[in-house]
Amino acid sequence: MSSPMTSWLAALALTVTLIAAPTLPAAAHSKLTASTPANGARLSATPGSLSFTFDQKLQPVPSWDAVLVTGPDGTRHPARSVRIEGDTLYATCDRLGAAGAYAISYRVISGDGHPIAGHITINLARSDTGSPVAAMSLPTGGVPAWIWILELVTALLLLQGFRRWRSEQGRPITQTRLEPTRD
Repeated sequence: MSSPMTSWLAALALTVTLIAAPTLPAAAHSKLTASTPANGARLSATPGSLSFTFDQKLQPVPSWDAVLVTGPDGTRHPARSVRIEGDTLYATCDRLGAAGAYAISYRVISGDGHPIAGHITINLARSDTGSPVAAMSLPTGGVPAWIWILELVTALLLLQGFRRWRSEQGRPITQTRLEPTRD
């Protein structure tokens, strides 16, 4: 039988783990391993195609998958022909415009179902002409509030269960015995 102190420490460790778990980065999520053009590349013309390769297979979700190119003046150019094949996201883009630094943002769903968003930066050495298309928004990430609420409720239920168990540990177990009555 475990001592009360050991049980208390186990309950405390479980509660801390459940509360802290959402704040830690998950090691199992996909990560970008390569891109074309490469991050930081200096180009003399708009790239004809874009590709982002990850360390795990991706889930194709046509309404979610996105590539967006943002120019030095903030003009946004959504990529076209966005598709996923295995662990790689492919897209094409129109001519970009002014010379300068461009951010190419991507948004996909990893094989384990988690959204992945990030970006690379390229530098266009000379101006290219093109017409930007309407802006599109990308998710900002973060842990949804319902996860925090679920964690809090779970921790409170565990704490209440522990307190109830602890209060029962201090009481002797009593059994009522039925004895025959004499008339």
